Amino acid sequence: MIIETKNLKISIVEDNDILNILQVYNSNTEFLEAHMGKQNVDVMWLEEEIKSMKESDFYSCKIVHKKTKKIIGILDFTLKEECYLSLLMLHSESKNKGYGKEIYSRFEGYAKDNACKTIRIDVVTNYNDNVLNFWKMNNFKIIDNIELNWTGKILPAAVMKKYL
Repeated sequence: MIIETKNLKISIVEDNDILNILQVYNSNTEFLEAHMGKQNVDVMWLEEEIKSMKESDFYSCKIVHKKTKKIIGILDFTLKEECYLSLLMLHSESKNKGYGKEIYSRFEGYAKDNACKTIRIDVVTNYNDNVLNFWKMNNFKIIDNIELNWTGKILPAAVMKKYL
């Protein structure tokens, strides 16, 4: 286990987690449509995504609800002087319950404990205003505007940072 909160355990994704992680992705159809132009992803795509993240020194972690033992999300990040938080995604049924804030709050402490000086995130700006507002409420500041290329789709994004 990497991180534990009151309600959640966060640990490295294992091979037997793939189908549950796939359900997390596919429950977020608005995200997939905005970011990839499709309604769902398949096992092959997910396995390649996790492999690619690992090869780029990212940790791909599952978020497990302690009480139900169900995987309710995924967290991808690096641990360097500038920690890069690539993805924090919850299953659509687990949104608006405070889990995102709970995860992020503990993740920030974890990053500090691992000598990270800043946390960077890139937030797609034409997707969902709630996402940008979530990071602003967690004291991230927009430092640049960029275009991301994710699976061949060009996306406008804000580079946001928080100094720890």
